[in-house]
Amino acid sequence: MGQQIVQRGALGQPSQVLDETGQWTVPLLVASDKDVHIYIPDVTNPEWLERNYPDFENRGIYILSMFTLYKTPEACRANQIAWGLSDGAHLDACNWIGYRVRRATIDPRQKSVTLIMAGMVDQNGQLDPGSIQDQSVSRSWNQLDANTQEALKKANALVTEQMRIYDRKLHSAH
Repeated sequence: MGQQIVQRGALGQPSQVLDETGQWTVPLLVASDKDVHIYIPDVTNPEWLERNYPDFENRGIYILSMFTLYKTPEACRANQIAWGLSDGAHLDACNWIGYRVRRATIDPRQKSVTLIMAGMVDQNGQLDPGSIQDQSVSRSWNQLDANTQEALKKANALVTEQMRIYDRKLHSAH
């Protein structure tokens, strides 16, 4: 059994997700279509902002997790194939996979993402240790599927606004 990173709510939707700081937050829906919903942790969480603010302020980057809820096993299989995991074992695993999690460094200035970790999450919200990919892979936003591009644009707008608010709070406290 792996670490629980998703708490499922009604109809399999995530009620809480574990963010990069180890905090449970209510997920924010940033993209969806007939096959998937893409969520991010609540980027208004003070711990998340504190952790990401220095890199955002100094280098314009931040670390973000994205949780893809698969509505059907077919959506999972299409995603597996796109990641080069088209063997029978990976495709059969889609019968019990509920989500895919991706943690990446987001660079809005360069319009790029660098994957830090990706893995599959079972129907109970547990990360499957055997599915974890931790090789660093970089992509420009235009190399990503349309849903992920939409999710990144919405997430980046949210993050940028929250960083502005956080910055104002930091500087008004001095």
